[in-house]
Amino acid sequence: MTGLTAAQPASHTLDSPIARTLFCLPYAGGGASSYRGLLRELDGLTVTPIQLPGRENRIAEPPAFTIGEIADEIEPATGEPYALYGHSMGARLSFEVARELRRRGLPPPARLYVGGGHPPHRKVPLAATADLPDETFIDQLVRRAGALPELKHEPELRELLLPVLRADFAWIKRYRYEPEPPLDTPIVAFTGLDDGEVGVPDLLGWARHTTAGFRLRTLAGGHLFVKDRPADVAALIAADLAGTHLLPASDEIHLWLSTIPPDAEDPEAARVLSAYGRDPDGGLTAVSCRAGDLALTAVTRGLAAGAALARPRRRDGGNGRPGGASPDFAEHDDPAKWLSPWEREQVEDAAEEDRRWLELRAVTAKRALVAATGAAPESVEFPDLADPAPWRAAGELSSWLIVHLAVPTARGEAPAAVAVPHDQVRLRFDTLPDRAG
Repeated sequence: MTGLTAAQPASHTLDSPIARTLFCLPYAGGGASSYRGLLRELDGLTVTPIQLPGRENRIAEPPAFTIGEIADEIEPATGEPYALYGHSMGARLSFEVARELRRRGLPPPARLYVGGGHPPHRKVPLAATADLPDETFIDQLVRRAGALPELKHEPELRELLLPVLRADFAWIKRYRYEPEPPLDTPIVAFTGLDDGEVGVPDLLGWARHTTAGFRLRTLAGGHLFVKDRPADVAALIAADLAGTHLLPASDEIHLWLSTIPPDAEDPEAARVLSAYGRDPDGGLTAVSCRAGDLALTAVTRGLAAGAALARPRRRDGGNGRPGGASPDFAEHDDPAKWLSPWEREQVEDAAEEDRRWLELRAVTAKRALVAATGAAPESVEFPDLADPAPWRAAGELSSWLIVHLAVPTARGEAPAAVAVPHDQVRLRFDTLPDRAG
């Protein structure tokens, strides 16, 4: 196979002090043109989409590639600061390329941007469609991954794209994560508010693959937001490279995780707000909750919200359960004080290994909702503690949505919950340097 080729880059007038080139790797079935909007919107970088074989100007080639071949294409540019962006399948490709470049002893990327992609240690649910008949396969991609609806009824388009889609999903299905030390590169993850395949809880899993800091951003749009809303992606990348924090919009909650001295009495809210710099209208509000030496702070602009944090538990290997770890409840988290008779009955009916996990989810969710609404704890009840989807309380508080998060920390994942007043709220996650730093 011939070497991979990069699409014609766009050179902009301003150089970023952190990265000068942004290499972009495509989603399944996508080509270099998927990044045309980002190339147009993003100032300060040379945006270089990588064209994989079998698509667009390489349509005559078999749609096959290896990580080594992609790394070969990027290697000559690693002498100057660069960054990687990968979307969906491309997120996994960019992660593996970063690891391959590290094996070669080359300078690492200044940033690894991953959009709409499950972390590499997790399975990709959509990969199960790889062996379905054509009609069903295409239907799943259109409904779940934002593929072109024309694939259903335009034979020429289907003949053109189906071999590439099949090959890409076969690669996704074959992929197996091999543990290596985390990258020494900051990872910034993006997800679309309307993406039903990869949401905020999924994207937080990327945090375990870096020792250099993790951030998460939620944008309006579906799974292919990088193609549909390139200006939004460009604005977030530009702000990240400049080291600035955009103020939260009216539909956005910013979450900040801090490590603080256990005996500290002053709230984290003021320290978090100072990270934004100048707030022209003074409209920001911040509320913090603590668990040992960790603090989770929620920052909003005119939006009611609540958050609660529990102590970290050991990493569970990716199955979403505590993996045998028994979380220690703080005194104010005592399940006997928080759970209703119906909720206690649900816990008792669950498998023994799940009971502490269910209790922890329920108590953390209640604390978040109480913090947001001021409701009495005994007035809050959840109908199904085992439901993996976002929760709604029963009764008068049913308009509130509870999003469960496994917040990444150095000691493992800290269970957390965020209460938001309606479905369409964007979540953003950042870490703040230790107070001593």
